[in-house]
Amino acid sequence: MLDKNTVELKDLKPLLYFYRKLRRARLKIIFLKQALVCTNGLIRNMLSRISNTASLKDIEIQLNSKFDYDYLYEPTSIINGFKESSVCVITAQAPDRIQYGIWGILPRGFIDSWKSFQSFHNTLEIEYELIPETSWLFEALTYRRCLIVATGFFTAEFENHKVKTFHNQLKSHDVFCFAGIYNILEDGFMSCSILTHSNGSSHYHLKDPKPIIVAADKYSDFLNQDMPIDDICNTTFEMDKSIYNQRQMMHREY
Repeated sequence: MLDKNTVELKDLKPLLYFYRKLRRARLKIIFLKQALVCTNGLIRNMLSRISNTASLKDIEIQLNSKFDYDYLYEPTSIINGFKESSVCVITAQAPDRIQYGIWGILPRGFIDSWKSFQSFHNTLEIEYELIPETSWLFEALTYRRCLIVATGFFTAEFENHKVKTFHNQLKSHDVFCFAGIYNILEDGFMSCSILTHSNGSSHYHLKDPKPIIVAADKYSDFLNQDMPIDDICNTTFEMDKSIYNQRQMMHREY
């Protein structure tokens, strides 16, 4: 028999329900704080999550390149840039090799941790129009271009007074490559960033930098600096955009 100080399970149900609702709300807030920052009065939608679900064989065939350390590759539904993740990279110096780089470029000679740098200067994506000629990023843009392999990327948009997450991929669902830049660190590791360009602001003051995707027949021109980035930005692709559940995202992140 229960005494008056004993709490029955049924009495805890409202509290457990409230806790679950609070936890879901907290996860949603964390995601939004990571994905959206405020710049010049606009809400800026950051590119912080991509996907690469293609098989190793498909990537090598479509890009006509071979993996270094192919046993390290795993298809991944959600690559979270805030977690010091690695991505597949093809550089101008080794166009026939698929290597691994840390997502989020660091300056050459940087000796501190990736996390410490990203905490004050997020470089997962770089809006190339805003890179000044005196910046360390301009040197990488000029001399060290790369292709970053993916099958999709995630964006957040305001719709019906709510923020919704969308997964974007080519209509064909094929592998594609973002335009990127990279640096080699003192320890030999590579760090890289995705280049974006601004498409202005949309409804609800949402500034949405657009990742630059390189057409397959322009890979060599881009890597060899034979093609101005402005020309690449003008290339259009048929995209397939689908809504993505944020709770599902939290549980599937790499």
